[in-house]
Amino acid sequence: MNQHKATIHDVARIAGVSRATVSRYLNGRKWVSQDAAANIKAAIEQTGYVANSHARALVTGRAGSVAFLLGEPQKLLFEDPNFAALLRAVADELGKKGVSFILMTTDNQDEAKRNLAYLQAGHVDGVIQVAWHKDSSEMLNGLVEAGIPTVIAEQPSDETLPVGYVHVEDYGGARKACEYLHERGAKHIAMIAGPAGPSGTRDRMHGFLDTVATFADDSGNAQDRIVHGDYSADSGETAMIQLLDSDPAIDGVFVSSDTMAAGAIKALRARGLKVPDDVQIVGFDDSSAATLADPALTTIRQPFAAIGKHLVDQLMRLINGEQPVGVTLPTELVVRNSTR
Repeated sequence: MNQHKATIHDVARIAGVSRATVSRYLNGRKWVSQDAAANIKAAIEQTGYVANSHARALVTGRAGSVAFLLGEPQKLLFEDPNFAALLRAVADELGKKGVSFILMTTDNQDEAKRNLAYLQAGHVDGVIQVAWHKDSSEMLNGLVEAGIPTVIAEQPSDETLPVGYVHVEDYGGARKACEYLHERGAKHIAMIAGPAGPSGTRDRMHGFLDTVATFADDSGNAQDRIVHGDYSADSGETAMIQLLDSDPAIDGVFVSSDTMAAGAIKALRARGLKVPDDVQIVGFDDSSAATLADPALTTIRQPFAAIGKHLVDQLMRLINGEQPVGVTLPTELVVRNSTR
């Protein structure tokens, strides 16, 4: 049995190109023709050549990996389907580019400090930061100060920071949800919002308030009909109970996540109210929670595959020295059985 370990020289000989051309191919495929790239790829597959990532890092100054940084406890990867959907989309895109990723979560301040120290030590080439629940400014500022290319999955509160970002039209999505509830006959609409602080929460609240203010048949102070949750089903249930206790006339609810909307339905059912006959519900995300809910949720779809692609594309550009940009993606109303 041949125990010879394939080298870059073997790949170059079989591909009929120079060692330097193989090296350029391995380090980003710059200045390598399509024919040469195809021959090198075939030679790598034939020989089973595996690049020495440590040696390549010494030459290129790059680690060959990026971090997916979730600014929340790891349990949310399992409790909130949005995080899992986004992680899967990012992993798929990075895989297409041959880039590895490290998953990092933050459960407390000590862990956040350890994560930041690790990232600042140069173990990754860039960071995709996802922190929908908490104020992530300290971590973000630390990444910027260290000069680490960073893209975040929401609009930054400080737009002067040199980071890329990708988010959806939260304001427009909220307007679509509230307008549809009103079109379906809801006259007294409430909102279960996400945690206070992130731009997505603020924009959805503004969309809700601006829209219901245009309804001539609405009454009372709409601000009083907003209750915050933490994107968990339990928080949606608790928020719905609070809304019903303060205003039993509510006949429509816009909920900032499908998971919280499922919790809200549970609270309504416990009060003997039917969805959509008595109270109509519109969620946000079009996650698996929307189709698993009973009844299935009318919701605002976030294009997670597109979000993941844009996050990765932006990060790769930043790593290659390009300037950061912001991208806003459209949302879509998906109609199911939680509305009439």
